[in-house]
Amino acid sequence: MRFRSASGLPTQAASCWPTTPPGAGSGRANAGSGRKDYGEFKAWWSSTGKLLEAAEWGMSRVVATGAVSQNEMVDIECFDGSRKTILNSAMPIYDADGQIRACIAVNQEITDLKRVQDDLVRVRNQLAALSGAALSIQEQERKRLSMELHDEIGQTLSALKIVVETARRHCKNKTLADYMQQASEMADTLVSDVREIARRLRPPPLDDLGLVAALRWHLDRVARAATLEVRFDAETLTQRLSSDLELGCFRIAQEAVSNVMRHAAASCLTVTLEKNNHHLTLCVRDDGCGFAPESLFAELNHPLGLLGMRERAAMLGGELRVRSTPGQGAEVQAIFPLGG
Repeated sequence: MRFRSASGLPTQAASCWPTTPPGAGSGRANAGSGRKDYGEFKAWWSSTGKLLEAAEWGMSRVVATGAVSQNEMVDIECFDGSRKTILNSAMPIYDADGQIRACIAVNQEITDLKRVQDDLVRVRNQLAALSGAALSIQEQERKRLSMELHDEIGQTLSALKIVVETARRHCKNKTLADYMQQASEMADTLVSDVREIARRLRPPPLDDLGLVAALRWHLDRVARAATLEVRFDAETLTQRLSSDLELGCFRIAQEAVSNVMRHAAASCLTVTLEKNNHHLTLCVRDDGCGFAPESLFAELNHPLGLLGMRERAAMLGGELRVRSTPGQGAEVQAIFPLGG
């Protein structure tokens, strides 16, 4: 039974194809005529756009080999020239002797569903490209601001400190000299603060020495500022990586470590970098309070830090995995493919 749409395509169609009856030859020997019939229709594999040959139809394969096909997505040309997308399934029907005597095929039209799916994929790709461009611009601005703070504002403040200190030494008025001493100390504090902001915007070791040195520098600073044990292992990473990969990996580690500091109440933090011929794996693990990842991502106020890490990993062709159980710590793992 067939239910046809206005274009002539069954919206839900079931077909039965009998093979040669017993005594008249093998059922599979009759598959050739079916292939010719299917050759009259134009169809393409939805995933690749490759033209579907007559022998590649599910029913042709069932009759020829007995292989079952299920929900194969195919684009077909209808009788009115329009194109539709269907899910094609086919399976054999055996007789008591185990011979194929018929096969049944079911076609389900999913044109509208496929169009919506394609639109969603297109929008997702556009959003990913937009997010990638935004992150790239953000990093460029961070680098520019870091250089300006260090080279311009930092040097100006240093010069100001020298001028104030020189004036203080030549000042005969003790009260005024005391004020100048305070001004000199404030200028010194400003210089330190500006340099600290510049380092946070763009860690100096990252560009000059690479990912391992930058992470070791960052974790040393974390260990001095916190009351937890910090461990770092990167023995398998002995060579520099691409600048984009080093930057993305560092930012993910930086955000993951920051989350541990703010939320985990951990006593031990372990960061590892492991490289093999195919992948680079970053792992940030803590023994803190843990959380339920599923409920966290399901909340209306999504965790922007985790989403940002996931986006950075995806931009580099990698993936982010988050494992945690309440009361048993957490692990953030980022896996990046290595070219060549």
